[in-house]
Amino acid sequence: MAKKVQKKEALSVARLINEVLIGQLGIPFRNIVNDSTFAKYTGAKRPDIMISNVEYTGENDSEYIKNLLCYVEAKDANCNVDDNEWKDALSQGMDKAPKLGIPFFGVTNCRTTYFYNTKNGKRLTLNGNLISEFQTLDVFRVMVKKLKGTPSMSDIKIGVDSLSSVSEAVFNKKLWELKEEYREIDFANNTQKIDFTIGLIALEYYEEKSDIDKTKDAALQYWSDGKQYISDKPDAARANNLKTLLVSYIDRLTSDDSDFKDFSQLLGTVKNLISGSTAIVTPLQLQAIYPIIDSMKPMHGTGFDLFGAVYENFANSKEKKDFGEYFTRRHYAHVLAELLLKDEDIFREIKIIDPSCGTGGMLTESFKVLRSNYEDSGTFNDKAKEHLSLACFYGIDIRSENISRTRLNMFLVGDGHTNMFADNALEPTKPTGKNFLANGQYDYIITNPPYGAGTILAETDVLNSYRMEVAFICKNIDLLKVGGKACIITPDGILENPSFKKLRAEILSVCHIEAIVSLPKFAFAPYTKEKTYALFLKKKHDRNYNILSKSNADSSRSTGKYQKDPVWMYIIDNDGYANSDKRFPTRLRDENQQWLHDEVSGYSDNHGEERQSILVQRWRNYDDSQGGGTEWMDEKGTTTKLRKGGFVAIDSIKGDEYLTLLPEKYLRPYEPHYIDEAEFLKELHHLEGKLKTLIK
Repeated sequence: MAKKVQKKEALSVARLINEVLIGQLGIPFRNIVNDSTFAKYTGAKRPDIMISNVEYTGENDSEYIKNLLCYVEAKDANCNVDDNEWKDALSQGMDKAPKLGIPFFGVTNCRTTYFYNTKNGKRLTLNGNLISEFQTLDVFRVMVKKLKGTPSMSDIKIGVDSLSSVSEAVFNKKLWELKEEYREIDFANNTQKIDFTIGLIALEYYEEKSDIDKTKDAALQYWSDGKQYISDKPDAARANNLKTLLVSYIDRLTSDDSDFKDFSQLLGTVKNLISGSTAIVTPLQLQAIYPIIDSMKPMHGTGFDLFGAVYENFANSKEKKDFGEYFTRRHYAHVLAELLLKDEDIFREIKIIDPSCGTGGMLTESFKVLRSNYEDSGTFNDKAKEHLSLACFYGIDIRSENISRTRLNMFLVGDGHTNMFADNALEPTKPTGKNFLANGQYDYIITNPPYGAGTILAETDVLNSYRMEVAFICKNIDLLKVGGKACIITPDGILENPSFKKLRAEILSVCHIEAIVSLPKFAFAPYTKEKTYALFLKKKHDRNYNILSKSNADSSRSTGKYQKDPVWMYIIDNDGYANSDKRFPTRLRDENQQWLHDEVSGYSDNHGEERQSILVQRWRNYDDSQGGGTEWMDEKGTTTKLRKGGFVAIDSIKGDEYLTLLPEKYLRPYEPHYIDEAEFLKELHHLEGKLKTLIK
C-alpha cells in the first residue's frame, strides 16, 4: 500500500514540475532537482523539490546548494492543508531547511503550496498577501535576499514589476487547473467559457471587496459560504446546495439596488450556465470548479489584466484577433505607463483618461505605477488613496461590455473604477460622455486607439480623413491641458504616410514630441500585425481649427513653431516573445539574469536586486550613434549590430520632404540598390536558364 501511495505522489510531483514549474513559471528543467540524495546536508532525509540559481550536473552539490533559491516538501494531492501529513512535511521542512542554508521552505500537495520562514515557522506573505503557490525565479531571488538580510521577517515587499509578473504566473496556473475541469463541459464557444470564468471570479471578488470596504453584512450569504458544500469526493446533495447558494447570491448582486449591478451581464452568464433550461454546467462540475476559483484569492491588488490573461489562455486565434481591438499586452501597457508617469513621484491631484479603453489594461497599469510611485515617496496617504479611487482615472469605450470589464479590472487592481462609461469618444451622445470628453481637462492620456476606416470626420482643417487613427490623435491632443502629456499607440501611417504630412506638421506645431518608440511588428500578434509606435508628446498650446470651414483651412491652421530640441527615438527589437505569430516566451538571459531578448520587462539579478527594464534604463538618454550601433540578440541567439536609439535633430525632420517621423528612417536608413538595363537583362537571362532547367 505504501509503495502505491509513493508512486502516486511521485506522479503528482512529476506533473507539478513539468506542467507548472517548467511550463507555467518558466523555471529551467536543469535548475530543478527532485528527490535526489544530498547526504552531506540532510543525511538520509532527501529534500523533495529543490530549485537553484545554477544547473545541477550531479557533481556540483556544493555550488547547487550555495545558490539554492527554493526547497519544498511535497505530498500527494489527497493530502489536505494542515492535516497530519501536511504537519509532518512542515516538521521535516523546519529540520532540513537550516541544513540546506535556505531562509524559507515550502510545503505542497501539488495543488496548494505554502511557504514558511525557516527561523520561526511563520507563513510568508508577498506585499501582505499570503503565498499559496510556487513563484517565479525572479521572486524567489528577492525572497532569499530579503530573508537573509532580515531572517525573522514574514512579509516580503517586492516591486510592482515583480508583483505583476508573479500574480499573472500564479493565475495562469489556476487557469491550467480550470482547463482540466472544462474538458467535460460543452461550452458553445470560447467566449462563453471566458465570460463564465470571469463571472465566477467576480463573485469571489465581491466578497473580498466587501471585507476591504467593511461593508459585509453578516446576515447575508456570500461566496465563501459555498465552502461548506465542498467535499473530497463528489457529493450530489452538497453540489445541488452549492448551485442553489450561488444562484441566490447572483440574484442579490444583480438586483437594482446592488452596488455590483454593473456586472450583471457577466454574472447572468454564470447563472444561465449553472441553472435553468440553458444549464450546461452540472452541480457536480460546479463543485469541482468552485475550489479552484476560491484558491485564486486574494484577487485585490493582483496587478494584471484579468481579461487579457483569460483570453490568452482560452481564446483561439480568431477570437484573439477579434479581441485585439480591445487588448494591449500587459508588459507593454506597464512599461508605457511607467515611462509616461515617471515624474509623478509625489502625490498631487491629476486626471488620466483613456478615450478608447477597451478592457482597461492601460488604466490598470497606470493605477499600479502611481500607487507604487507614491508609496516609494511616502506620499500614499488617505487623500492620495481616495483620489486614485474616485477622481484620477477616466475611461471611455464605445462598447458597454468593455466598460464592465474595465470596471472589474480596476476593482481588482485596487479601485478607480468610478469614472468608466460607454460612449463614442469621437462623437459622444450621453451627458456623462460629453462631460468627460470636454477639451483641455486631462493631465495625462494613455491609449491604444482603434485604427482603420471610420465614419466620423477627423476634427482637423489640415486634411479630410475618416481614418480612426487620425480622428483619435486629434481628439487626444484636444483633451489634454496645455502642458499635459500623452502616450498614444499609433500605426506607421500617422508617422510616414505622405497624405498625412500636414497632420504631422500640425502635431509638431502644437506639441513637443518627447519620444517615438518603435514596437516590434508582432508586438500585438496574433491580435493584429499592424506595425505600431508609441508616440510620447507634450501639449504646447491648443489647436486652432474650424471644422465647419474647410475652405478656409490655411488661415485657420495653428501657427505654433516647431520645437528646437531633438526628438529621442528608439527601436524595440525584442520583447521577450518570438517575433512571429506563435509569440512563445523566449526567456533568454545572461549570467546575471538580465534579459537577452526582452527590452520591456524588469527582472531580479543573481543577488536578488530588482532591476528596471532596458527600455526604462535607456529612456531619453541612450544614443548609440558614436559606436555604430548596439549589439542585440534574436530569439535564436544570433547577434546583430544595428542602431537602436538616439536623438534626431528637428532640422533633419524638417528637411525631409514629408516630415517623416519613423525611427527606422533616421536610425536604420535603407539604401536601395538600383541596377541599370544591362544588369536587369543579365539577371533575367539567368532566371530564364534556371526555369528551363526546372522544366526539363
